[in-house]
Amino acid sequence: MAAPATTATTVRFGAIANPVSHDWYPRWVGLAEDAGFALLSTGDSQSLWSDPFVTLTVGALASRSARLAVTVSNPRTRHPAVVASSLAALSQLTGGRVVFGLGSGDSALRNIGLRPARAAEVGEFAQAVKRLCAGEEITWQDARARVRWARCDVPVWMAAEGPRMQYLAGQVADGVLLSNALHPEVLDSALRQVAAGAQAAGRSIADIEVWCMAAMCFDETEQAAIRRLRAILAGTANHVYRSGTATKGVPAELNGALAALQERYDSRHHASPATAEHNARLVEELGLVPFLAERSVIAGPPQRCVERIAELASLGVRNILIHTQASDPVEFMETFRTSVTPFLSPVPEQAGLA
Repeated sequence: MAAPATTATTVRFGAIANPVSHDWYPRWVGLAEDAGFALLSTGDSQSLWSDPFVTLTVGALASRSARLAVTVSNPRTRHPAVVASSLAALSQLTGGRVVFGLGSGDSALRNIGLRPARAAEVGEFAQAVKRLCAGEEITWQDARARVRWARCDVPVWMAAEGPRMQYLAGQVADGVLLSNALHPEVLDSALRQVAAGAQAAGRSIADIEVWCMAAMCFDETEQAAIRRLRAILAGTANHVYRSGTATKGVPAELNGALAALQERYDSRHHASPATAEHNARLVEELGLVPFLAERSVIAGPPQRCVERIAELASLGVRNILIHTQASDPVEFMETFRTSVTPFLSPVPEQAGLA
């Protein structure tokens, strides 16, 4: 296959890694920075992966310039003062290169029998963390709390998959993470909700970083790569559509299949493709793969991935946070560095909007 022509884009990239061993992680971090990744993140699911603050400490020691992020935590497994103290330590280690992402909670809560947080709880937790990081005293669950040993300025982002959370993110968050939004109508709807929330709070969407999540895999064909991403597609759909499908660009004929996914999804293997064959088969059996891939995938040979990135840039996507599917994360990042990065124009510093 012929090499792709250089694609002029204004896209910045982030990458997610959820280690269960840190043996390979420093090498991955170095390759990611060499490949031009501006953001490196890890999830927060205590039953499935290493603790995110431990992972990001390893990342802090191995990195030079990329921002390091938790994408995402939840309001129910940690006290906000515990979070703020951890963020302050990481901010010291990195010279302020830390981001804290927050959502309603999925596998971290399902695996210990807790319900997802409500939107109001997410908003309250986000504001509590921001105030604690700034050195303020707060009242949390009828008790006073304060981080007395350090202050830091850490952006707080929100994972926002429905209109209520998108509006809330516009009101209080420094950034927003959008899943299954690599589709013009879905992206436009989400941005309108974020903008409305920002306006209601006397802010502008220009003040908010917007990152679109994407599942990415290299293979000989796009179809083969998408097949390898089925478990990730299932996991994303499980939390994006758990509160319903209204206003999320879902064709009526798929509502039943998405409801069945909610009932049959196995959270013990969330976002762990090597052990999630049940979830991979489920999303295929329900006929959801084409619909989900259109909204969340960059896949195939490197040339096709470069083309897909250009397509997304033409939609106005400016920041893409990649969830990779690879048996060897280091090999994936090496492939990206050698076979994708050379065909993307350098991106200047910018506000970072979608």
